[in-house]
Amino acid sequence: MIKKLQGYKPIKQAWLAILLISIQSSLWSQEAIDSPQGSVISEEVETEAQMLLESQGIEESPVPDAYVARAVFTTAVINREPVDQVVSLDENATEVSFFTDLRNLQGRTIIHRWEFEGEVISEVNIHVGGPRWRAYSIKSLNPGEEGKWTVFVIDESGWPLHASIFQQQASDQTEN
Repeated sequence: MIKKLQGYKPIKQAWLAILLISIQSSLWSQEAIDSPQGSVISEEVETEAQMLLESQGIEESPVPDAYVARAVFTTAVINREPVDQVVSLDENATEVSFFTDLRNLQGRTIIHRWEFEGEVISEVNIHVGGPRWRAYSIKSLNPGEEGKWTVFVIDESGWPLHASIFQQQASDQTEN
């Protein structure tokens, strides 16, 4: 059963802002991953996202020091680390994992909210046990299906922390 989030409509715009930042930040180098200050997010995208949040009356995160250091789609997680990074899978894929490296969220619950073509498919609750916490969720895919998957990482208050996208597409169009 999918639980409705409190304040879902007001924070939908915040998700868009996080998505804008996410798309830009998907090019982070391995060296810049551990620090949000070391990211390659352009000031223009950051400013646009902040303006969008302010225009919707959305204030600061309830946990201002919390952030997602890494978030990737992967074919597997071994020893708490993703084995690869997936941006697209062919329509015959049966499973994908979403890995997150969370910072400063200890004692809280975060949610991996899986959406396919804009429709919520599942929500996975993850209890964060320490200041640096690596976690992942796995989604079974329907072979033959094509479309855009989005995973939103949100905290228990509904605050969006991150969003990532991957494409499930025809075999002749797939790139890993």
